Order: sequence, then C-alpha cells, then structure tokens
Amino acid sequence: MRRSGKSALRVLAVALIGVVTFAGGAAAEPAGPAVKINYSVEGQSVVKKTGSTLPLGPGALSVDLNAATGNLTGDLTLPPAHSEFKVFGLIPVTATIEFLPQGQTTGKIVRGVVTSSSQVVLRLRDVKAGGIPYPVGDKCQSKAPMQIDLTSEPGFNPLTGGKLSGAYTIPEFSNCHLAELLINFMIPGPDNTISLNLKRVV
Repeated sequence: MRRSGKSALRVLAVALIGVVTFAGGAAAEPAGPAVKINYSVEGQSVVKKTGSTLPLGPGALSVDLNAATGNLTGDLTLPPAHSEFKVFGLIPVTATIEFLPQGQTTGKIVRGVVTSSSQVVLRLRDVKAGGIPYPVGDKCQSKAPMQIDLTSEPGFNPLTGGKLSGAYTIPEFSNCHLAELLINFMIPGPDNTISLNLKRVV
C-alpha cells in the first residue's frame, strides 16, 4: 500500500509539472491518462441578504486532471445544510438547503492556480418561521442553476489541497406554495460569498 501511494504521488507530481510547463508556453510532452485526485470538502457560505453563515460539508470532490492542458472536470457532492437567520432581526427562520449539481464542475490549473465553475440548483425544505412550519412541498427550488466560480487562494497545492473562494448570485425560487413570496423576499440576490477547504484523500 505504501509503494502504490508513493507511486501515485510521483505520477501526480509529474502531471502537474507538465501542466505548469504547458501553461508557461513551452512545448508539452504527450499526455498520459488523466490523473484522478480525490478531495474532502468543508467550508462555509455567507448569504448577503440574511447575513447568515451556512456551514458546508463534509462533502467530496473527485477530479480528473488532463496533464497536457491543465483542464479538469470533477464531481462535487455536498450534504444538505441547515440555515438559521432572523427576518427584520426579530422572526427566526430555519430551513434545510439541498445542493443539486447540474453537470460536472469544470476548471483549469495554470501555474498552480486553480479556477473552477459549478452549476448548482438549490432546493429548500423544512422551512419554519417563528417555529411555525411553512409547507413548501418537494419542488421548492431555484428557478435556474446558480453559477459558483472559485479561485484557489495563496498556498493552495493540488497535491495536498487548500482553500478556494468566490462569490455567487442566488436566483429566485419557484414551486414553494404559500411560502414563495417570503422566500424570494429573504434569500435571492448577488454578492454571496463562499469558501471551501479541500484536503486530498489518498
């Protein structure tokens, strides 16, 4: 097991060196198979309109890296998150938020800097205001996928992981029954922030 782990590290290191060389404009060597990298994912998001912090994870990100181009594709999974905030600073609201990926996460590594983009639909359930349940059904979700663009922060190392951060806009919601007006008043809007900590899983 130790040999195979060291061998995988060497393959990954060679692949990443190839990515950096290619991005710098030098001729790239012929590419081998895509390199598979698995990360655990945890983090948080701050929703601007509610001022609430949403804990994210623990989840997982499985990435295929093309060593010749630096392009990557991956599958991101996050468990449901619990949100709590107050309307007008008085009425407590709670909800469970599900993250439904729409296709794969795509991105690129250039000189060790990672950029990625994901399309995610948000689904709400178990919505309560002042402790009173608001029936939203099972199809209360964003009308369109929201786009989450992330960039790695200083110190990020594809071999081990690190932090990625960015901002995103939450679209309006639909199919939320009587709670739809309240939800669209409280949540959708731009300038929401997100940060994710990735840790490579060997």
